[in-house]
Amino acid sequence: MTVITNAKESKLQLKFSMGLDSNGKEIIKTKTLTGIKTQATDQDVMDVATALVSLQSNPVADIVRVDADELVNA
Repeated sequence: MTVITNAKESKLQLKFSMGLDSNGKEIIKTKTLTGIKTQATDQDVMDVATALVSLQSNPVADIVRVDADELVNA
């Protein structure tokens, strides 16, 4: 049986380092941006993420693109 993949949605997650807690563990805050076009290239998404990170006062810990796909039997 053949499976077809349909792109459903993409999200951009920006994870920021907010310092350390009382136990010395890093505190990470995540900002999620939805509505990213599924056909956007990784470079386009990275360019937007870089621009947004430059506006923040906290250092970026991670930049993540999350893609959700629908699997359909053909």
